Amino acid sequence: MGEHAPIRRPEGVKVRYRRMKFDFEDGFDRYWHGGSPFRSLFWTQLSTAFEPGEKFFIDSARALKDQIDDPALYEEIMEFCKQEGHHTAQHLKFDRMNAEMGIDIDRCRARYRRLLDRAREKLEPMEMLAATAALEHFTAGLADTFMKHDHLTRGADPKVQALWAWHAAEEAEHKATCYDLYRQLDGGYVTRAVTLPGSWILIIWAAIVNTIMLLWKDKKLFTTDTLKGFWYLFGWRGFISGMLGPFLQYFRFNFHPWKDDNSAHIQQWQADNAKYIQNLDQVLSSG
Repeated sequence: MGEHAPIRRPEGVKVRYRRMKFDFEDGFDRYWHGGSPFRSLFWTQLSTAFEPGEKFFIDSARALKDQIDDPALYEEIMEFCKQEGHHTAQHLKFDRMNAEMGIDIDRCRARYRRLLDRAREKLEPMEMLAATAALEHFTAGLADTFMKHDHLTRGADPKVQALWAWHAAEEAEHKATCYDLYRQLDGGYVTRAVTLPGSWILIIWAAIVNTIMLLWKDKKLFTTDTLKGFWYLFGWRGFISGMLGPFLQYFRFNFHPWKDDNSAHIQQWQADNAKYIQNLDQVLSSG
């Protein structure tokens, strides 16, 4: 079934739920990313995308999971759903702390939710899964950029950075799950290719609008920090511009997420951050 033959996961990579406890709950500054309003508020508003976004992903996968005949993929989907649910739980904690500092978290989240609710209304289940695969490719691209380019996180509060590093590692870990589900169900090339540009443009648009709104409210919009912030996103080796390669790769007929093997970065995160994992014994025994 699907477009082409299955791609084996790199050795040591397995999608699994980990229960986490992070130090950011002890508190952090409003401008926690090196004192930069732009970088801090960009990441802060991005966090608000995960409650509606990951529910969209989970619902997409669950709606079609009973149609697959691969027990390993079925198990992976279940772990994927648990991972995404826990991502939401951790980011809601982060969001609540930002809301307590007066940041308009609800308005940011509402903008992402409106986009995804419109998609739910218009898309059939397989089209919704194609949109999920496209957006999972976006989050995997963000994760890969995050893990490979230290300059993008330099100066960030280590307590907050630990949250994002964990999320990046797990997004990379399950980057093929929904794509493989789509292939298993004979999802076609044209639908997945056509779905990608619109999905990415809408999510980037919402992120930029949210960031500008928050900067305006903080009276920090018309500053040199904002100019530097747009370069941070779209300049040379920028956070968004650095994802041009993954964007183009998705249009290859024989594309698969694991053809770009970044498993070494995932394993490095696991080695460096075991202290945050609450169910470590369970994770080690299942590995």
